[in-house]
Amino acid sequence: MDSLSDPGSLRERADVAFREERSVDERDGFEYFASIQGMVAVGITNEAAEVLLMNSPHGWRLPYGPVGTDEDWVDAGRHVGQELTGVDVDIDRVERVGQTTHCLNGDETRETTSYDVILRARTVQGSPIAGDPSFGPWDELEMGWFDAVPDDAYWDHGDAVDDIRRFVTGE
Repeated sequence: MDSLSDPGSLRERADVAFREERSVDERDGFEYFASIQGMVAVGITNEAAEVLLMNSPHGWRLPYGPVGTDEDWVDAGRHVGQELTGVDVDIDRVERVGQTTHCLNGDETRETTSYDVILRARTVQGSPIAGDPSFGPWDELEMGWFDAVPDDAYWDHGDAVDDIRRFVTGE
């Protein structure tokens, strides 16, 4: 897959899970999502049928990061994957798109839209992890390869666990 500029264009595609939701956000959250297109996560698997996960403050989840207002989604996903693995990461396809309409708490006439896009990367060889995996707001990340959803995954965010399940066999 070469590029993706508008995740909303995938709404009617039968091969892409698409969901829509609304949220009421406090000013900081609202302004953050108004400043980016959304978040991209990348499912990177290896020949041993393991998936690369990052340990976020809330638990293990797919590697993810923000997509800037003028940034291509595939380029952003490829960048996240390459920064964390240290190898070239090729994106195969879109797995899931979530579209969220954010309303400002106290002024629900103010809205902004963001997307969560889950990309599937082509299988990588071995179990690569960059020597110093970091990007965006994270200057130190714990990374690991898993063949199942870990017990300490980000269970409070149902999509995070469901997204891991998309990439591990036997779940």
